[in-house]
Amino acid sequence: MARLVNRRRSKSRFIYAVAVSVFVAVIVGAVFYNKLPQPTDGPKSTKIWHSLTWRLQLYTRKGLGGVPDLSWQELLQMTNPSSGFVLTTTVTEGRSLDAAVSNPFVSPEDRAGGAEIFQRNCAACHDGSGAHAPLLDRPLRHGDSDLAIYKVVRDGIPATSMASHADLSFDDRWRVVAYIRSLQAKTSATSDDTAFHLDISVKGDDLLAPNSGQWLTYSGSLDGRRYSPLSEITKGNVSRLRARWISQFDTDDRLMEATPLVVGGTLFTSVPPASIVAYDTKSGKVIWKYERPLPDNLPMCCGRVNRGLAVLGNVLFLGTLDGVLVAVDANRGKELWETEVAKPSEGFSMTGAPLVANNAVVVGVAGGEFGIRGFLAAYDSASGKQLWKFNTIPGPGEPGHETWKNDAWRTGGGPTWVTGSYDPSLDLLYWGVGNPSPDYNGDVRPGDNLYTNSVIALRASTGKLVWHFQFSPHDERDWDSNQSPILAELPINGATRKVICWANRNGFYYVLDRVTGEFLTGVNFVEQNWADGLDHAGRPILSAGASTEGRLIWPGGGGTNWQNPAFDQGQRLVFVPTSEGASIFTKTDPDNVQRGVGGLFVASGAAWVTPPVRAVRALDAATGKRRWEFRSPTAKDSGYGGLLATAGGLVFGASGGVLFALDSATGQELWHMPVGGETRAAPISFVVDGRQVIAIAAGRALFAFGL
Repeated sequence: MARLVNRRRSKSRFIYAVAVSVFVAVIVGAVFYNKLPQPTDGPKSTKIWHSLTWRLQLYTRKGLGGVPDLSWQELLQMTNPSSGFVLTTTVTEGRSLDAAVSNPFVSPEDRAGGAEIFQRNCAACHDGSGAHAPLLDRPLRHGDSDLAIYKVVRDGIPATSMASHADLSFDDRWRVVAYIRSLQAKTSATSDDTAFHLDISVKGDDLLAPNSGQWLTYSGSLDGRRYSPLSEITKGNVSRLRARWISQFDTDDRLMEATPLVVGGTLFTSVPPASIVAYDTKSGKVIWKYERPLPDNLPMCCGRVNRGLAVLGNVLFLGTLDGVLVAVDANRGKELWETEVAKPSEGFSMTGAPLVANNAVVVGVAGGEFGIRGFLAAYDSASGKQLWKFNTIPGPGEPGHETWKNDAWRTGGGPTWVTGSYDPSLDLLYWGVGNPSPDYNGDVRPGDNLYTNSVIALRASTGKLVWHFQFSPHDERDWDSNQSPILAELPINGATRKVICWANRNGFYYVLDRVTGEFLTGVNFVEQNWADGLDHAGRPILSAGASTEGRLIWPGGGGTNWQNPAFDQGQRLVFVPTSEGASIFTKTDPDNVQRGVGGLFVASGAAWVTPPVRAVRALDAATGKRRWEFRSPTAKDSGYGGLLATAGGLVFGASGGVLFALDSATGQELWHMPVGGETRAAPISFVVDGRQVIAIAAGRALFAFGL
């Protein structure tokens, strides 16, 4: 009797499931039909019947317990024709859900959203070490299909610390799946994986006294000198330089501004918009590649650029355009952690190379054209935890706040987008601060507007301000002080002093005492007419009418910009990439100052009257007196880059699509090579198999030259 009752109950459940399935299929088919793409041939009734029958079969299977992995709500969401899921094959081809379900949430925005959700909910355990939770960049224990990962995110794993995330929405779970998938796909190894076994390990002491055969920081050393002690390539043999190898970047972006790092036999470089590539220095062969998706519509004034990396231990550090600091295993190209530094929604981006100082990773921010409140921040290299933050626009109660009126400090600018320098003996970090915002109209922000257009000296261990020097108080011409400081020891009035050498965008060359910030020297190194000179404290003495709108002003767009200078301590020469030219500056009526398209907050602008003349100038480091000048090798202005000085008595640079070598004592050109495309980056030097190599990024390629 009991068997008969159970049999009748099973039959009733079956009839009920079929009835429910038919009803749901009809309703869903009727509701969704108008959203379906119409067939180009065949009767319309056939299309209607097909859209109903495969759903009927799938819902019937669910009613009979054949689809246990998905709830009815999930199944209905996935069979909505606008969802992007295609489950027809589970019926028409007899495929399992694991084989058929493919995540449609795979756009850059979805992956970025998944990354944010992962950071909030999962990163504490999945920190990339493998100590707290399995690494996610490899085959997974509970299945590698999209659906298998989805189920783990939704349900967790019993008897483990992997908790259920059923509280996440359906869409957000699939976005997390997309992000985890991106971790598995971020490394594209070479076909011969066994050819490379990287063992990168850079200690803090290595950065203090770098090996001459490597290039371990943005400037080659922490003092910002961009000087190589290598001397195999000399004035006598530089004409014999030939390309050792050329490697094409896999990117659609044409602006390469990054300085590579070289550790042992591996060269690491960032590639826009957000990639890192590791190359074998002997052959130029790609060892691994890391790629990070970026959201669209980021606040960028000057293109999707990135200027490089930092390294400590076996970890590379990259700042991204969406305001994230990323740590990547240098040996495998796998992401270890990431932390949000600043929000693009508030106008921030990040374009500069980080700097390792006192074993912390220091990063600056861009966004001076978008009304940010700038800052500089340091992060723990192991965890990504913020250690300190210094606001370059002081708020209420902070020293310097009195230099802002009208509450303009809230959108005061002060970006920190070019890498600074570090003196470990003083534990002082020196960093340039950019323009106030809005750029061209100071009427709405009365006062000197500290700490814009300044150099700040911070205690690297705490981020506390020790001293500052403002080059251009109340700037109205976008003359950022975003240049890399050169730290030198120079004889000043008969005594050797620790100094900073600084060719500023405002057209003046400065020498400052780097212990106290005392002003020592200040002379113009390009033509300028906005100041009658500098007073005893280094403050500009404004010329009559200098702030009048529409006046022709030299040096226009700036006597130099972010492109790197170089320094030869032996010759006591600073080599500066310069621009000679004038601009007419205009500003919006103060009553009409407002944000423009995309959040731009500049209040008018500047226009070059004539194309700027690019040149390399050698300045006496102590006095600023010009020793020689070399004009750009081509009239075509296809970008100019930073400089490299070497112990071989040479200065290397690039301008107008040409890489060149100059006699550092005279400025005479000794060699040049057309490299094509934009030349925005600076060259570096290192050793391969005991031979000196010069490398530079130009256009969409990386070039390595040797004798």
